[in-house]
Amino acid sequence: MGDYELSDIEIKTIDNWIKENILPQKGSKNTYASFALKTLFEESSVGFFVTNKQFKEAMVRCNFSPVNKNKLNWDFRVSLKSES
Repeated sequence: MGDYELSDIEIKTIDNWIKENILPQKGSKNTYASFALKTLFEESSVGFFVTNKQFKEAMVRCNFSPVNKNKLNWDFRVSLKSES
């Protein structure tokens, strides 16, 4: 095991949170940084600590593409689903 690897349940939890809370916005100039999204996840009711790298990997698993992979904090063209 590496320094901190996520369990299958944790991976599923992050992926489900992304799918339930984040919407793609292809034409939008508005972006959210991976670190900001990671923090929103960690502060959610199902959240727990994840590294920025782990969150970026989860976003890619959920079919979100970063604007520029060469940056430390990837920007994603997304919006957050509003809470009803």
